[in-house]
Amino acid sequence: MPHRLNIYRTWRDLAKLRRARVALTVGIFDGIHRGHIQIFNMTRELSVDLKGVPLIFTFRNHPLQVLQPQRRVRFLTLPDEKTHLMRKLGFEHVACFDFEESFKRLHAVEFFQKLGEHMRIGAFVAGYDTTVGADRVSSDDKFRRIARQLNFEFMRIGAVTRGDEPISSRRIRELILAGEIREANELLVYPYFVRGQVQAGRKVGGKVLGVPTANLLLPPEKLLPPYGVYAGAYHKDKRFYPAALIVTDAQKVPKFLRGQVPEPKQYRKGSALVEGHVIGEAGFELTGRTAEFVFLEFIRQRREFADANSLRTQIQQDIEDTKRIFEKSRIQLQFLP
Repeated sequence: MPHRLNIYRTWRDLAKLRRARVALTVGIFDGIHRGHIQIFNMTRELSVDLKGVPLIFTFRNHPLQVLQPQRRVRFLTLPDEKTHLMRKLGFEHVACFDFEESFKRLHAVEFFQKLGEHMRIGAFVAGYDTTVGADRVSSDDKFRRIARQLNFEFMRIGAVTRGDEPISSRRIRELILAGEIREANELLVYPYFVRGQVQAGRKVGGKVLGVPTANLLLPPEKLLPPYGVYAGAYHKDKRFYPAALIVTDAQKVPKFLRGQVPEPKQYRKGSALVEGHVIGEAGFELTGRTAEFVFLEFIRQRREFADANSLRTQIQQDIEDTKRIFEKSRIQLQFLP
């Protein structure tokens, strides 16, 4: 049975914890990497000492989308993906607020005071680079001063490193943008993934090429790897199935088919599409359902083909490459939630 995840989206929701003694951490936690999990584990441990509850306080949007609205922000995990992942990982209490103008003005001590109106803060756990409030409090001295003033414990978790460099969401974004999926996954708690409702497509995969695909149209806020073909897996009911994945422009059609296939209305110019072919599971009909695909490794760049036969031949090679890579990852995958 999956853990029940309690999500608090407003201060009124959060008041349900009014009587609880809370161990708290605050951050964006994009992607949820191995550094984040150390913070979460310490928050849980302190909540046990307090005979209370652990709370992760995060935001649906990135503060920069309010503070610097002209700046483009893309996420490793979209808000719904993040809460979905937290549920998988067994977390029980997550505050996931919209970062609004009111937050923009709150200094760190005011933020903790506001929290204290809705719960009894017993402990606050910060990561190595945690910053809170309009006054951008980040030092141990300033956090300890606030903790003494408001009567809670403060603890700092140092950086978790890989290759003499701290593991961070920024580092993982750079790896994803470079197509270095395997390296990114080594830093994440759960492999890089996409999740969403499967859209009806052009039917090129099934009718023309004999390889039906499930099509996920992703919003521009989702950070995606470069266009190309990737080995991946389809996750359903705690099982993983090998899947060949294509990341492409939603309006991109093979040259030999242009003008011959219908254009779905939802496929707008510049929209990104992930097409997933679940290998050996032709019976899966996913259109209209929620599907999750994890990325395992880059296979090749996207390119043009002269005709359907040339493309079919290459797709068969992509499928063989995917099966080989999937087999290498099978043991790690079976232990994921």
